This record gives sequence, C-alpha cells and structure tokens, in this order.
Amino acid sequence: MSPPFAPRAGARPPVRLNLNESAYPPLPSVADVLREGVVSANRYPDFLPDATRVVIADRLGVPAELITVGAGATGIALSALQMCARRAASRGTATPAMVTATPTFDGYPILAAMVGMRMDAVALGDDGRVDLDDLFATVTPDTVAVVVCSPHNPTGSVVDEEDLHEFIEALPTGVLTILDEAYVEFCARPPDLHRLAAHDDVLVLRTFSKAHGLAALRAGYGIGSPSVAAAMRRHEVPFALGSAAIAAIPVALDAEQQLAQRVHSMRQERARMVELLDAIGCRSLPSQANFLFLPGADGIAIGRLLGSCGVATKECAGRGTRITVGDRASTDYVVQSLRLTALTA
Repeated sequence: MSPPFAPRAGARPPVRLNLNESAYPPLPSVADVLREGVVSANRYPDFLPDATRVVIADRLGVPAELITVGAGATGIALSALQMCARRAASRGTATPAMVTATPTFDGYPILAAMVGMRMDAVALGDDGRVDLDDLFATVTPDTVAVVVCSPHNPTGSVVDEEDLHEFIEALPTGVLTILDEAYVEFCARPPDLHRLAAHDDVLVLRTFSKAHGLAALRAGYGIGSPSVAAAMRRHEVPFALGSAAIAAIPVALDAEQQLAQRVHSMRQERARMVELLDAIGCRSLPSQANFLFLPGADGIAIGRLLGSCGVATKECAGRGTRITVGDRASTDYVVQSLRLTALTA
C-alpha cells in the first residue's frame, strides 16, 4: 500500500509533525463563533480579559482571583519570569537564575534571555524523565524560578504528583515553581489542580493550543496563588487577548464531550504509532502527550530520514527526535516512508 504522499527525491509533502499541533481543525461550535467574529474585527477586544478569567475559573472550579490569561502558555510564562525578575531586582540579586531540565521547550531559553535570567540546565535522564532531585540540587541563592514540564516536552514523561508536592515544599521561599501543563489533557491521570494552587509559589500553565486545536489564537492561562496571580495581573498588557480568542474560549470549554472524544482518538493513534514504529525497529519512549520521542543517534537518524521524505520533525539538542502524533494518514505516511527508505538504502 502506497503512503498518501509517495516519497520521492526532492519531494516536500506538507506533513508537519514538528510543532505538536492538533491534527484536527477547531470543533464545529468553536469554528462557528470564529466565523461570526470576523465581521466585528474592526472593534477592539476587552481592555483586560476579566470576563474570560471568570469563565475559566468557573470551569475549573477555582476562584477567579487565581487565574491569569494571556497569549498562550508562552505569554503567561513570560509574564511569570518578568515578575520573578522584578522580585530579584528588589532584593538585589544581580544575576537571577531559572532552573529547568533540558532538552525542553525552545521558548524557555528565549524567555530567560529576554528577562535577563541565567538558565541553569539539568540534563534529562536516558529514560527521558525529569529528575526532581537533580533540579533541587541545582537551585542556588540566585534561583528565582524552577520550570517543571509535565508532560515534559520533548519526551512526554510525567513527574510523580507526590514527589512534585514534596519538591515544591522543599524549595526556598520566594522561588516560583512554574508547572507547564501544556499537554495535560493527554495525561492518563492529571494532577489535582486545587492542591497545586494551594502552594504559595506555584504557577500552573495551560493552553488552548494543543488538545483544543486553537494554536493560532494564542490563548492560554495560568493558575496560581492569589499573590502570584495578582502580581502578574498588575503588569497585564491591555488588549493582549484578541476578540477571536475571547469568543472561542467559553465555547471550547463547553465542548467537553467532543474534546474528550478527540483526546481519546489521539491516544489511540499514539498507541498505534508506537506499535507500528516498534514493528520496524524504531524505539520510542513512553509518552503521555501528543507526540513521541525517538531517543539517541538512531532517533536523530530516523528524523533526518523522514525529513528527506518531506516529514518535518523536531531534532532535540542532539538527544533524539520528537515527532507529533497526527492523524491516521500521517502515521501511515511516516511508517511507509521509513519502510521504503530502508528498502532502498
């Protein structure tokens, strides 16, 4: 059986499996409000997204004072690091530092540089997991923030919830834990959000870009203690959340059943992709996200082979290749491309 886009020399079929985008367009109800919103694009959005904060808080079952809203999880992360940098300046820390595990989301080194922070990196284990003990050992008096991604990007590993709480409680006062949960909808057992928000120095990041499939709208939110959320909102940029995002968020949150069906489909496709890749000798790490990580030199070689067949993947700091789980057709294309490449090698 031929793949949907037969690989050939010089071919560049549009198979984008490098950005962890949803394989699905917006849900029909969300698409409807987006179309309706086009006619009012001449009007400014809300000065500050207070009504949107209330909508998100109601859905999560937390007080609205715990919520911040911004331009994707990345925008919230930037606001959080800016807040940490201001804290550091107020207490005379010359070179504030952020601790995180690497490889990680490409945005974090960029954000750290933007706010003048040093990034103290801890290498992931060969199993692709974040070692919280190693992160803790890297904390110094200069540390103002620790970023923990769970599921981790690019490996899809999750941290143990009890270990995470112990880690947070052991950190020095004033060190903010930024828990990046961009892929939390794909987890088998998401952590208890209420328990996380009860910590004084924690900010949980979430986004509408991944499971909801609204990456182009740049909409995300954070959940933190009242003091953390209030400190971030004091520096909120007016008109930062566009009208399209403001209209789409409540509808997206209401479509719980449809979202659950899509997440279930992605999990099934992820399992299928793992099985098919394993059958041709391509090992991946266990993942609870919408992507797989193919470790080591073999993983890098596989990613480059797919690139020659027109499949965009993400090579990660020499540690391996991350590949997004797309739809059935894209999985078939990936596997058939690797089979054909092996036959012609």
